[in-house]
Amino acid sequence: MKTQSEPKAVIKLPNGTAAFAIETADHLPKLHQLLVANGKRGSGKSLAITNLLRMYKEDFGDDHRIIVVSPTFGSNYAILKDLGINKADVFDEPDDNIAEKLIKICDNERDDFLEYEHLVQYYNEFIKRIKGQHIGSIDTFDEYMLQYYNAETNQFEKPKPKYKRYLQGKPPMIACFVDDSQGSKLLSTDKRFLRLCLGM
Repeated sequence: MKTQSEPKAVIKLPNGTAAFAIETADHLPKLHQLLVANGKRGSGKSLAITNLLRMYKEDFGDDHRIIVVSPTFGSNYAILKDLGINKADVFDEPDDNIAEKLIKICDNERDDFLEYEHLVQYYNEFIKRIKGQHIGSIDTFDEYMLQYYNAETNQFEKPKPKYKRYLQGKPPMIACFVDDSQGSKLLSTDKRFLRLCLGM
């Protein structure tokens, strides 16, 4: 077989379409990703994945939300406890509604992020108008004024971000760890979860 390079045959990607656009530490697998750990029982799959999640958590801090879908969460708590997982983010009974629940979590995080950006935009305009830097009435901003006012300090305050990544114009990182669910409907009959994983 002979390989020949053609300098004129160059593939160009549209802006913002990189497969791994999320900034990730050099020592970690690039995000985003779909990772499958395969091995015999007791080979350390869960330990390896929880350690990988820990390293991502160390890299992204509290901006990394981890969701666990596992009927054995309780017995594996010792290796999961340091990941800062919220109780509401643990699904220890994998059922056929998991896909919808995961989508709802992601949709809610997206909506929170967009709402924050929206409020910050109006806050900046609101402050400009108060200081007389912008021509026009502040009447159109009345509906937002109470969201900016802090009664304790008697000051108008900029909306506080739920995650530090908001300040970079980015939503939080979300990881979903599915463990010991091979015999459940989630992986055996629920095609919605499979489509969610494959982005279909």
